Amino acid sequence: MVENKIFFIKAVLKSILSSKSASLVMFASILFGAAISSAFINLYTDIDKKVSSELNSYGANVVISPVNLENGYINENELDQILSKVKNLKASNKYLFGVANLGVSNAVVMGVEFANLKKIMPYLDLKSGEFVTGGDKFALIGVELAKQIGAKTGDIIEILANNEVHKVRIKGVVYDGQKEDNLLIISLSLAGEIFGKSGLISYANAIIDGDHKSILDELNLINSKDIKFEIIGKISKAQGVILDKIKLLMLLIGLTILLITSVGINTTLSSILFSRIKEFALIRSLGASKQSLLKLILSEVFVVCVSGAILGALFGYILAIFLGHIIFFSGVDFSIYSLVLAVIISLVFALGASFYPIKKSLNQNIANLLRE
Repeated sequence: MVENKIFFIKAVLKSILSSKSASLVMFASILFGAAISSAFINLYTDIDKKVSSELNSYGANVVISPVNLENGYINENELDQILSKVKNLKASNKYLFGVANLGVSNAVVMGVEFANLKKIMPYLDLKSGEFVTGGDKFALIGVELAKQIGAKTGDIIEILANNEVHKVRIKGVVYDGQKEDNLLIISLSLAGEIFGKSGLISYANAIIDGDHKSILDELNLINSKDIKFEIIGKISKAQGVILDKIKLLMLLIGLTILLITSVGINTTLSSILFSRIKEFALIRSLGASKQSLLKLILSEVFVVCVSGAILGALFGYILAIFLGHIIFFSGVDFSIYSLVLAVIISLVFALGASFYPIKKSLNQNIANLLRE
Protein backbone atom coordinates (compact mmCIF):
# COMPACT_ATOMS: atom_id res chain seq x y z
CA MET A 1 0.00 0.00 0.00
CA VAL A 2 2.79 2.39 0.98
CA GLU A 3 4.80 1.37 -2.11
CA ASN A 4 1.81 2.16 -4.33
CA LYS A 5 1.48 5.64 -2.81
CA ILE A 6 5.19 6.31 -3.27
CA PHE A 7 5.02 5.06 -6.86
CA PHE A 8 1.98 7.28 -7.52
CA ILE A 9 3.72 10.37 -6.07
CA LYS A 10 6.82 9.68 -8.17
CA ALA A 11 4.66 9.23 -11.27
CA VAL A 12 2.94 12.58 -10.64
CA LEU A 13 6.22 14.43 -10.11
CA LYS A 14 7.81 12.75 -13.14
CA SER A 15 4.85 13.73 -15.32
CA ILE A 16 5.15 17.35 -14.18
CA LEU A 17 8.91 17.45 -14.78
CA SER A 18 8.63 15.74 -18.17
CA SER A 19 6.55 18.66 -19.41
CA LYS A 20 8.17 21.32 -17.25
CA SER A 21 7.95 24.14 -19.82
CA ALA A 22 4.20 23.77 -20.21
CA SER A 23 3.77 23.14 -16.48
CA LEU A 24 5.72 26.31 -15.77
CA VAL A 25 3.39 28.27 -18.05
CA MET A 26 0.36 26.87 -16.22
CA PHE A 27 2.02 27.57 -12.87
CA ALA A 28 2.73 31.16 -13.91
CA SER A 29 -0.85 31.62 -15.13
CA ILE A 30 -2.41 30.47 -11.88
CA LEU A 31 0.17 32.44 -9.86
CA PHE A 32 -0.72 35.62 -11.78
CA GLY A 33 -4.45 35.06 -11.38
CA ALA A 34 -4.14 34.28 -7.66
CA ALA A 35 -1.89 37.30 -7.08
CA ILE A 36 -4.39 39.70 -8.68
CA SER A 37 -7.29 38.05 -6.84
CA SER A 38 -5.46 38.26 -3.51
CA ALA A 39 -4.46 41.90 -4.07
CA PHE A 40 -8.00 42.95 -5.01
CA ILE A 41 -9.64 40.99 -2.19
CA ASN A 42 -7.25 42.52 0.37
CA LEU A 43 -7.96 45.99 -1.00
CA TYR A 44 -11.69 45.24 -1.16
CA THR A 45 -11.87 44.32 2.54
CA ASP A 46 -9.92 47.45 3.51
CA ILE A 47 -11.25 49.95 0.99
CA ASP A 48 -14.17 51.25 3.10
CA LYS A 49 -11.77 52.56 5.71
CA LYS A 50 -9.35 53.90 3.09
CA VAL A 51 -11.96 55.80 1.08
CA SER A 52 -13.62 57.10 4.24
CA SER A 53 -10.28 58.44 5.45
CA GLU A 54 -9.54 59.93 2.02
CA LEU A 55 -12.90 61.73 1.80
CA ASN A 56 -12.64 62.93 5.39
CA SER A 57 -9.45 64.72 4.40
CA TYR A 58 -11.60 67.04 2.24
CA GLY A 59 -13.20 68.61 5.28
CA ALA A 60 -16.21 68.45 7.60
CA ASN A 61 -19.19 66.21 6.90
CA VAL A 62 -21.41 67.43 9.79
CA VAL A 63 -22.65 70.96 10.54
CA ILE A 64 -23.66 71.91 14.10
CA SER A 65 -25.92 74.94 14.55
CA PRO A 66 -28.33 76.39 17.14
CA VAL A 67 -31.95 75.20 16.94
CA ASN A 68 -33.23 78.66 17.79
CA LEU A 69 -31.77 80.98 15.17
CA GLU A 70 -33.07 84.04 17.02
CA ASN A 71 -30.76 83.24 19.92
CA GLY A 72 -28.00 82.47 17.43
CA TYR A 73 -25.48 80.87 19.78
CA ILE A 74 -24.48 77.43 21.08
CA ASN A 75 -23.23 76.80 24.60
CA GLU A 76 -19.66 75.59 24.18
CA ASN A 77 -19.63 73.38 27.28
CA GLU A 78 -22.87 71.64 26.28
CA LEU A 79 -21.46 70.94 22.82
CA ASP A 80 -18.22 69.56 24.28
CA GLN A 81 -20.20 67.11 26.42
CA ILE A 82 -22.16 65.90 23.38
CA LEU A 83 -19.10 65.54 21.16
CA SER A 84 -17.24 63.57 23.83
CA LYS A 85 -19.89 60.82 23.42
CA VAL A 86 -19.63 60.58 19.62
CA LYS A 87 -17.69 57.36 19.02
CA ASN A 88 -16.40 57.98 15.49
CA LEU A 89 -15.56 61.67 15.87
CA LYS A 90 -12.33 62.39 14.01
CA ALA A 91 -12.10 66.18 14.39
CA SER A 92 -14.22 69.25 15.10
CA ASN A 93 -13.96 73.02 15.24
CA LYS A 94 -16.02 75.85 16.69
CA TYR A 95 -16.63 79.31 15.26
CA LEU A 96 -17.70 82.66 16.65
CA PHE A 97 -18.44 85.55 14.28
CA GLY A 98 -18.63 89.25 14.93
CA VAL A 99 -18.09 92.61 13.21
CA ALA A 100 -15.26 94.85 14.42
CA ASN A 101 -13.47 98.00 13.29
CA LEU A 102 -9.95 97.34 12.00
CA GLY A 103 -8.95 100.99 11.74
CA VAL A 104 -9.46 101.43 8.00
CA SER A 105 -12.89 99.80 7.80
CA ASN A 106 -15.20 97.36 9.48
CA ALA A 107 -14.71 93.64 8.83
CA VAL A 108 -16.08 90.27 9.88
CA VAL A 109 -13.92 88.56 12.49
CA MET A 110 -14.04 84.78 12.92
CA GLY A 111 -12.87 83.07 16.10
CA VAL A 112 -11.65 79.49 15.64
CA GLU A 113 -9.69 76.76 17.39
CA PHE A 114 -6.39 77.04 15.51
CA ALA A 115 -5.26 73.54 16.56
CA ASN A 116 -8.02 71.93 14.46
CA LEU A 117 -8.28 74.49 11.66
CA LYS A 118 -6.34 72.56 9.00
CA LYS A 119 -8.12 69.28 9.81
CA ILE A 120 -11.54 70.85 9.22
CA MET A 121 -10.45 73.24 6.43
CA PRO A 122 -7.75 71.35 4.48
CA TYR A 123 -8.49 73.53 1.43
CA LEU A 124 -7.36 76.70 3.26
CA ASP A 125 -3.98 77.65 1.74
CA LEU A 126 -1.30 80.17 2.57
CA LYS A 127 -0.38 82.99 0.24
CA SER A 128 2.32 84.19 2.62
CA GLY A 129 3.52 83.62 6.17
CA GLU A 130 2.52 80.54 8.18
CA PHE A 131 -0.44 79.06 10.00
CA VAL A 132 -1.17 79.90 13.61
CA THR A 133 -0.82 76.94 15.96
CA GLY A 134 -2.28 78.59 19.05
CA GLY A 135 -2.38 81.64 21.30
CA ASP A 136 -4.35 84.90 21.28
CA LYS A 137 -1.61 87.19 19.95
CA PHE A 138 -1.61 86.00 16.34
CA ALA A 139 -4.15 86.03 13.52
CA LEU A 140 -4.68 84.95 9.92
CA ILE A 141 -6.19 87.30 7.37
CA GLY A 142 -8.05 86.49 4.15
CA VAL A 143 -6.35 87.59 0.94
CA GLU A 144 -9.22 89.91 -0.13
CA LEU A 145 -9.47 91.58 3.28
CA ALA A 146 -5.68 92.03 3.33
CA LYS A 147 -5.89 93.89 0.00
CA GLN A 148 -8.78 95.99 1.22
CA ILE A 149 -7.06 97.27 4.38
CA GLY A 150 -3.51 97.08 3.05
CA ALA A 151 -2.33 94.48 5.59
CA LYS A 152 0.51 91.97 5.16
CA THR A 153 2.29 89.28 7.14
CA GLY A 154 3.94 90.70 10.25
CA ASP A 155 1.65 93.74 10.57
CA ILE A 156 -0.10 94.48 13.85
CA ILE A 157 -3.84 95.07 13.53
CA GLU A 158 -5.96 96.85 16.11
CA ILE A 159 -9.43 95.35 16.61
CA LEU A 160 -11.94 97.82 18.02
CA ALA A 161 -15.18 96.39 19.45
CA ASN A 162 -17.33 97.34 22.45
CA ASN A 163 -15.08 100.40 23.02
CA GLU A 164 -12.04 98.18 23.61
CA VAL A 165 -8.93 97.75 21.49
CA HIS A 166 -7.17 94.41 21.05
CA LYS A 167 -3.97 93.99 19.08
CA VAL A 168 -2.98 90.92 17.02
CA ARG A 169 -0.06 90.26 14.70
CA ILE A 170 -0.79 88.88 11.23
CA LYS A 171 1.06 85.56 10.95
CA GLY A 172 -0.26 84.50 7.58
CA VAL A 173 -2.37 85.57 4.59
CA VAL A 174 -4.76 82.79 3.56
CA TYR A 175 -7.15 82.03 0.70
CA ASP A 176 -9.59 79.33 -0.35
CA GLY A 177 -11.88 81.11 -2.82
CA GLN A 178 -14.69 81.19 -0.22
CA LYS A 179 -15.81 83.38 2.67
CA GLU A 180 -12.47 83.00 4.49
CA ASP A 181 -10.87 85.28 1.87
CA ASN A 182 -12.73 88.22 3.46
CA LEU A 183 -12.25 87.36 7.15
CA LEU A 184 -9.87 88.14 9.95
CA ILE A 185 -9.32 84.82 11.73
CA ILE A 186 -8.39 84.95 15.41
CA SER A 187 -8.49 82.51 18.33
CA LEU A 188 -11.90 81.48 19.67
CA SER A 189 -11.05 82.61 23.19
CA LEU A 190 -10.00 86.08 22.00
CA ALA A 191 -13.15 86.41 19.85
CA GLY A 192 -15.27 85.52 22.89
CA GLU A 193 -13.50 88.20 24.90
CA ILE A 194 -13.77 90.88 22.19
CA PHE A 195 -17.49 90.34 21.49
CA GLY A 196 -18.47 89.53 25.07
CA LYS A 197 -19.51 85.98 24.11
CA SER A 198 -17.11 83.83 26.11
CA GLY A 199 -18.38 80.25 26.30
CA LEU A 200 -20.65 80.76 23.27
CA ILE A 201 -20.15 79.94 19.58
CA SER A 202 -22.03 80.76 16.38
CA TYR A 203 -21.78 77.26 14.95
CA ALA A 204 -19.42 74.29 14.67
CA ASN A 205 -18.63 71.49 12.27
CA ALA A 206 -17.12 68.05 12.58
CA ILE A 207 -15.68 65.06 10.75
CA ILE A 208 -17.30 61.75 11.72
CA ASP A 209 -15.99 58.49 10.26
CA GLY A 210 -18.45 56.24 8.44
CA ASP A 211 -20.83 56.08 5.50
CA HIS A 212 -23.99 58.16 5.14
CA LYS A 213 -26.21 55.73 7.05
CA SER A 214 -23.79 55.11 9.94
CA ILE A 215 -23.28 58.87 10.43
CA LEU A 216 -27.04 59.44 10.44
CA ASP A 217 -27.46 56.65 13.01
CA GLU A 218 -24.78 58.28 15.15
CA LEU A 219 -26.45 61.70 14.96
CA ASN A 220 -29.88 60.26 15.74
CA LEU A 221 -28.53 59.12 19.11
CA ILE A 222 -27.78 62.74 20.08
CA ASN A 223 -30.48 64.31 22.20
CA SER A 224 -30.33 68.10 22.47
CA LYS A 225 -33.15 70.64 22.40
CA ASP A 226 -30.83 73.57 21.71
CA ILE A 227 -28.29 72.16 19.22
CA LYS A 228 -29.01 70.82 15.73
CA PHE A 229 -26.70 68.32 13.95
CA GLU A 230 -26.97 68.06 10.17
CA ILE A 231 -25.03 65.79 7.86
CA ILE A 232 -23.48 67.34 4.73
CA GLY A 233 -25.13 65.01 2.23
CA LYS A 234 -22.85 65.70 -0.74
CA ILE A 235 -19.76 64.38 1.03
CA SER A 236 -21.26 61.45 2.91
CA LYS A 237 -23.40 60.24 -0.01
CA ALA A 238 -20.48 60.62 -2.39
CA GLN A 239 -18.55 58.17 -0.22
CA GLY A 240 -21.09 55.40 -0.83
CA VAL A 241 -21.29 56.11 -4.57
CA ILE A 242 -17.51 56.17 -4.97
CA LEU A 243 -17.12 52.97 -2.95
CA ASP A 244 -19.70 51.13 -5.06
CA LYS A 245 -18.04 52.21 -8.30
CA ILE A 246 -14.55 51.27 -7.12
CA LYS A 247 -15.75 47.87 -5.89
CA LEU A 248 -17.56 47.19 -9.18
CA LEU A 249 -14.47 48.19 -11.17
CA MET A 250 -12.27 45.92 -9.04
CA LEU A 251 -14.72 43.03 -9.50
CA LEU A 252 -14.79 43.47 -13.28
CA ILE A 253 -11.00 43.69 -13.54
CA GLY A 254 -10.56 40.68 -11.26
CA LEU A 255 -13.04 38.55 -13.24
CA THR A 256 -11.43 39.58 -16.53
CA ILE A 257 -7.97 38.58 -15.30
CA LEU A 258 -9.28 35.27 -13.92
CA LEU A 259 -10.97 34.51 -17.25
CA ILE A 260 -7.72 35.28 -19.11
CA THR A 261 -5.91 33.02 -16.62
CA SER A 262 -8.50 30.28 -17.25
CA VAL A 263 -7.97 30.51 -21.00
CA GLY A 264 -4.21 30.27 -20.49
CA ILE A 265 -4.58 27.20 -18.26
CA ASN A 266 -7.06 25.59 -20.69
CA THR A 267 -4.77 26.09 -23.67
CA THR A 268 -1.63 24.97 -21.83
CA LEU A 269 -3.26 21.91 -20.28
CA SER A 270 -4.76 20.92 -23.63
CA SER A 271 -1.30 21.04 -25.15
CA ILE A 272 0.16 18.96 -22.32
CA LEU A 273 -2.57 16.31 -22.31
CA PHE A 274 -2.96 15.97 -26.06
CA SER A 275 0.80 15.45 -26.42
CA ARG A 276 0.50 12.57 -23.96
CA ILE A 277 -2.55 10.90 -25.50
CA LYS A 278 -0.59 7.79 -26.59
CA GLU A 279 0.97 7.56 -23.13
CA PHE A 280 -2.50 7.55 -21.58
CA ALA A 281 -3.69 4.93 -24.10
CA LEU A 282 -0.75 2.68 -23.18
CA ILE A 283 -1.52 3.08 -19.46
CA ARG A 284 -5.15 2.15 -20.14
CA SER A 285 -4.12 -0.89 -22.23
CA LEU A 286 -2.03 -2.14 -19.30
CA GLY A 287 -5.16 -2.34 -17.17
CA ALA A 288 -5.51 1.10 -15.60
CA SER A 289 -9.08 2.30 -15.27
CA LYS A 290 -10.38 5.70 -16.33
CA GLN A 291 -10.69 6.59 -12.65
CA SER A 292 -7.03 5.76 -12.00
CA LEU A 293 -5.92 7.80 -15.02
CA LEU A 294 -8.20 10.68 -13.98
CA LYS A 295 -6.68 10.57 -10.50
CA LEU A 296 -3.18 10.81 -11.99
CA ILE A 297 -4.05 13.78 -14.26
CA LEU A 298 -5.99 15.63 -11.55
CA SER A 299 -3.11 15.13 -9.10
CA GLU A 300 -0.68 16.71 -11.58
CA VAL A 301 -3.03 19.64 -12.20
CA PHE A 302 -3.76 19.99 -8.48
CA VAL A 303 -0.09 20.09 -7.48
CA VAL A 304 0.75 22.77 -10.06
CA CYS A 305 -2.39 24.83 -9.37
CA VAL A 306 -2.25 24.68 -5.55
CA SER A 307 1.44 25.64 -5.42
CA GLY A 308 0.82 28.49 -7.89
CA ALA A 309 -2.31 29.66 -6.06
CA ILE A 310 -0.69 29.72 -2.61
CA LEU A 311 2.44 31.51 -3.84
CA GLY A 312 0.29 33.88 -5.91
CA ALA A 313 -1.91 34.73 -2.91
CA LEU A 314 1.19 35.67 -0.88
CA PHE A 315 2.54 37.79 -3.75
CA GLY A 316 -0.92 39.33 -4.03
CA TYR A 317 -0.80 40.54 -0.43
CA ILE A 318 2.56 42.22 -1.12
CA LEU A 319 1.00 43.76 -4.25
CA ALA A 320 -1.97 45.01 -2.17
CA ILE A 321 0.42 46.74 0.25
CA PHE A 322 2.23 48.34 -2.70
CA LEU A 323 -1.05 49.53 -4.29
CA GLY A 324 -2.28 50.78 -0.90
CA HIS A 325 0.79 52.99 -0.52
CA ILE A 326 0.48 54.30 -4.09
CA ILE A 327 -3.27 55.05 -3.97
CA PHE A 328 -3.98 55.77 -0.29
CA PHE A 329 -0.45 56.42 1.09
CA SER A 330 -0.90 53.65 3.68
CA GLY A 331 -0.56 49.88 3.90
CA VAL A 332 -3.27 47.21 3.92
CA ASP A 333 -4.27 45.21 6.98
CA PHE A 334 -3.30 41.53 6.79
CA SER A 335 -6.26 39.15 6.46
CA ILE A 336 -5.84 35.36 6.35
CA TYR A 337 -9.45 35.24 5.15
CA SER A 338 -8.46 37.18 2.00
CA LEU A 339 -5.55 34.83 1.24
CA VAL A 340 -7.67 31.70 1.67
CA LEU A 341 -10.47 33.16 -0.46
CA ALA A 342 -7.99 34.11 -3.20
CA VAL A 343 -6.58 30.55 -3.25
CA ILE A 344 -10.08 29.01 -3.41
CA ILE A 345 -11.27 31.34 -6.20
CA SER A 346 -8.11 30.73 -8.23
CA LEU A 347 -8.42 26.96 -7.83
CA VAL A 348 -12.09 27.00 -8.86
CA PHE A 349 -11.26 28.87 -12.08
CA ALA A 350 -8.19 26.71 -12.74
CA LEU A 351 -9.97 23.40 -12.21
CA GLY A 352 -12.93 24.66 -14.22
CA ALA A 353 -10.58 25.48 -17.10
CA SER A 354 -9.10 21.98 -16.81
CA PHE A 355 -12.42 20.18 -17.24
CA TYR A 356 -12.62 20.07 -21.05
CA PRO A 357 -8.97 19.07 -21.78
CA ILE A 358 -9.12 16.28 -19.15
CA LYS A 359 -12.49 15.01 -20.41
CA LYS A 360 -11.31 14.94 -24.01
CA SER A 361 -8.06 13.14 -23.17
CA LEU A 362 -9.95 10.41 -21.28
CA ASN A 363 -12.50 9.78 -24.02
CA GLN A 364 -10.05 8.85 -26.76
CA ASN A 365 -10.29 5.48 -28.58
CA ILE A 366 -7.45 3.38 -27.16
CA ALA A 367 -7.26 0.91 -30.08
CA ASN A 368 -7.02 3.64 -32.71
CA LEU A 369 -4.34 5.50 -30.78
CA LEU A 370 -2.15 2.40 -30.29
CA ARG A 371 -2.58 1.46 -33.97
CA GLU A 372 -1.13 4.79 -35.13
